Amino acid sequence: MKTAIGVDLGTYAIKCVEVQRVGSNLQVVKAVSVPNPVGTVIPAQQKDRDTLISTLKQIFKEYKFPPQNIRIGLPESLVSTKIISIPSLSDAELASAIGWQAEQYIPIPAEDLQLEYQVLYRPPKQHVSELMRVLLLGTSKKTVAAFSSIYADAQLEVVSMETQMLALYRLMSMDTANTTTLVVLFGASSMDMLTVHNKELAFVYSSPNAGTVLSRAVERTLGLDASQSESYKRTYGLDPAQLEGKVAQALAPVFQASLVEIQKAMQYFAGSHQGSVIKRIMFAGGSASLSNLIPTVAQAIPAEVTLLNPFAYVPLAQGMNIAELDIPSYSIAVSLAAGGVS
Repeated sequence: MKTAIGVDLGTYAIKCVEVQRVGSNLQVVKAVSVPNPVGTVIPAQQKDRDTLISTLKQIFKEYKFPPQNIRIGLPESLVSTKIISIPSLSDAELASAIGWQAEQYIPIPAEDLQLEYQVLYRPPKQHVSELMRVLLLGTSKKTVAAFSSIYADAQLEVVSMETQMLALYRLMSMDTANTTTLVVLFGASSMDMLTVHNKELAFVYSSPNAGTVLSRAVERTLGLDASQSESYKRTYGLDPAQLEGKVAQALAPVFQASLVEIQKAMQYFAGSHQGSVIKRIMFAGGSASLSNLIPTVAQAIPAEVTLLNPFAYVPLAQGMNIAELDIPSYSIAVSLAAGGVS
């Protein structure tokens, strides 16, 4: 029996999931979400860093997570992601050329660049004019060191670090429906999007219009403090029937900007993929639980709109229950853990 732990450290909450392999089947045997007490993933102040480390230690101790075989997700805001199309190269040729390619697309100095890449598509040899597609992932070495050291100082054995978008892509690779899908990771600090087309990662895009921006709109419009505005946003959301529609009205202009970003992503995909269209939008992340989110998006965009349920791909062990509104927020942590036992 093999187990792995996935940790999704977000600015609003820390999600920890333990996935177990029993025979050929995967199942989630433990899932916990705890507020992030410092509101950031790489604290600048030592006091906040100590608090975050202490919180991680407490989570693993209190909920009895094993401190080994831990896989962590690097927030997309700390990563530069680009899918490039280049003439077809062998693995050796690509390894030699990838540094130069990264210089063109990744805005990080070469001496500080931590670069990973993955071939998404390599055409058959007889298709000499067809381009190969490569995913570039770049981040600062200093960022990786700072992020990793938090776990090391919490005495947690991290065996893998990957971006949130790659984690979501793994989850979508388990999807049996071959439907062109836009996955929207609607978090606290950013709204990150990826498109899966013909089972391939086709497009990645990020926007700052996310949960924190929505909370500030409620805070500013209704004159609430930060804690109250977050509570009102989560409770009443975009539902015009709640609280005389006051929260929905406060959120509407800001959320409209998010809708525009989603529409721009869909238009870009259609324009770059010979008229193919996105037929399904799936929302993940903590802000995906916003009341009336799905009907609001479905009314504005002609596509099937749903919440992403990670437990549809990696089921919960018998007897486990997760509150319905919290389900999309576990998507990253579930996928990270599943990657350790797949």
